[in-house]
Amino acid sequence: MKRKINLNRPEISSEEIQSRKNFDSVFKSHVKVSGKPLLKKPWFLSSLVVATVAIVVTAVLLNKNSKGDNQKSNPQSNISAIADSMTLQAFYKIEESKPCISPPIKGLNVPYATYTVVAETGASLDFKTGSKLTIPKNAFVDDNGKLLKGEVELRYREFHDAADFFVSGIPMTFDSAGVKYQFESAGMMEMVAFQNGKQVNMAQQKSINVELASNYKGTEYNLYKLDTLKNNWSCLGKDRVKAIQPEDPIPQIKTNVVKETPEYKTLETKKIELQNDKAVQIAALPKPTAEPKKPKQVKKGTYTFNLDVDSKEFPELAVYEGVLFEVGDENVSFNKSMYDITWDEAIIKDGTKKGENYNLTLKKLSKKYDLIVYPVFEGKNLETALKTFQDKFEKYKTTLDKRIASEKRIEADYQTKLAMVKKQQQDLEARWKKQMDDQFRNMSTEEKVSRMFAINSFGVFNCDNPSVYPQGVKCSVVIKGDKDRNLKCYDVYLVDKQKNALFTFSKNPIATFSFNPQSVNMLWTVEDGVLYWLKPEQFENIKGTGGTCNIVMNRVNQKFTTVDELKTYFNF
Repeated sequence: MKRKINLNRPEISSEEIQSRKNFDSVFKSHVKVSGKPLLKKPWFLSSLVVATVAIVVTAVLLNKNSKGDNQKSNPQSNISAIADSMTLQAFYKIEESKPCISPPIKGLNVPYATYTVVAETGASLDFKTGSKLTIPKNAFVDDNGKLLKGEVELRYREFHDAADFFVSGIPMTFDSAGVKYQFESAGMMEMVAFQNGKQVNMAQQKSINVELASNYKGTEYNLYKLDTLKNNWSCLGKDRVKAIQPEDPIPQIKTNVVKETPEYKTLETKKIELQNDKAVQIAALPKPTAEPKKPKQVKKGTYTFNLDVDSKEFPELAVYEGVLFEVGDENVSFNKSMYDITWDEAIIKDGTKKGENYNLTLKKLSKKYDLIVYPVFEGKNLETALKTFQDKFEKYKTTLDKRIASEKRIEADYQTKLAMVKKQQQDLEARWKKQMDDQFRNMSTEEKVSRMFAINSFGVFNCDNPSVYPQGVKCSVVIKGDKDRNLKCYDVYLVDKQKNALFTFSKNPIATFSFNPQSVNMLWTVEDGVLYWLKPEQFENIKGTGGTCNIVMNRVNQKFTTVDELKTYFNF
């Protein structure tokens, strides 16, 4: 068979080599089997050794060209790299499937203020920042559109800076015509409502008026609502800006607003826990028996009974041995002839004055008498009874004194702890008031504004201006932690102090990262619930070379319980 040999074939590219590596696929698609199988034909068998050698040599040459003459391939390293890449892709897939609103740090978020609104009457509410909410009457309906009556729980919160945006997990990106923007916010709020623990809706043709306190007076902002299903923002138009006049008083914090905060409610719960703990401790103290009654001597001229009863036959009456029962003056029907009767049955029970008198029932055939009698003693029986009483009283007094002392100690400890909780509540009220006062005093008169708009549904609303990402330094970055380890994180947040925004970059490494070197910047990210950050002065090490830059983040070891603590830590 005559073969054509091409001596000047163009050099094979690396892409073509990669595409041809699946030899089984190439073989199946280019060789048609007919008659005797190709693998058994003599000419194929004679060429197999040459073909095998050629393939091995080609593979060696390709490896040599890609690694260098003196560098050897590490199969184990390649497998690890592939496994790491697969793990990272799975991690990204999980992150991308999270809900639209996903707070990055568990247990840390902007708290809601809770108001109780009577549906039939509506309400006018004040928030701690000076914002105002006006709820019309009959504004709430259930899932079926039925008008609700009675008390409705309204939950409201606001977000005013990058720290608020960050902890809330509310996305601040806006996609328009395929272009990704970041929101610069003049203020954001969220409002939801519940009745009996079930979320409710707003009635048609009803709207809630919002006067959102803001530090930004500009008119370039639009009003947006977050669509949590589409994970994007819908533009609702413009809000109105109302300046706060110099003569307007600084809004005063309302006590009921503070009391509805989670921090205050936690302290209220602590007070109840302390009270319950005190009750448990007191209940566990040894209880003294009933105070023994001092035995009385029989009075002259009175009628008495003694019970001649066999204590072996009636052991329950053995306690009355040596005791006389004096007939009380209140027994107007008593007749001394009762002494002449041998009674078949005598029953003693506690009387109206427990421990002091008894009810004595005497029975003889059809005769029955009920008498009120008093235990008395005489002679030696009186001496014995007095001695027994004294012994019992001493034991009773000792037990009682110990209990009283223990109760005083428990009460003192309770009052000390209660005073600490009350002091925390007072400090909380003072801190909230100071924060609000400072917020308004630190703004110039022309910056004190309310951004006014109406909403006809519940959710997250934002007064925003879409902004492009900061420019100046541009490069690719790899986010690292300690020991030169790539952080397993998805969202990386840039804080630019010149803009009231939180710029988000996705996936590590970041293909395109940019920032304004003339501004004060910070970087945040979270790995497995742990917060990392890059300090403003560390941005000097990021060079806009167009290549890749490694960014080594600082681990934040402090555990934040409130957003205020986080703001203090990062100097907001």
